[in-house]
Amino acid sequence: MDYAPRTMMEMSVAFLAFLMAVGTGLLLFQNGASLNTLAYVSGQAQDRSLHQTANPAVGDGTMSGAEVLHVLARLEEGDAEMLVDGIRYAAPLEREQLRMAGIPLQKKYVPEYERDAEGRLLRLVLRRVP
Repeated sequence: MDYAPRTMMEMSVAFLAFLMAVGTGLLLFQNGASLNTLAYVSGQAQDRSLHQTANPAVGDGTMSGAEVLHVLARLEEGDAEMLVDGIRYAAPLEREQLRMAGIPLQKKYVPEYERDAEGRLLRLVLRRVP
């Protein structure tokens, strides 16, 4: 075999190996970036310092009894106390107490927020809509 065709074939194989290496590296980089994003999102979902609150701008500003019960179930130490129809709930709260609370799930409640001078939530007062 001549020297020029042999060199051309060697260069072609080397170029193909290089392209495969670059493609594999790109796929590994993209996979790592997507795993990093997934880890960040799942870490945010498990962060207990972030709390989802009811947004009164959506809808008519009322909460259903089921939403009230859900908020009570997620009441943790350090959270503001809640008054539901005059009954006080504060952390730590036993889950067994919630079953006997007598909060009708189909009724609507209007939230009122009591805050201190710095804007921290002190108390959430929920009154049943007649």
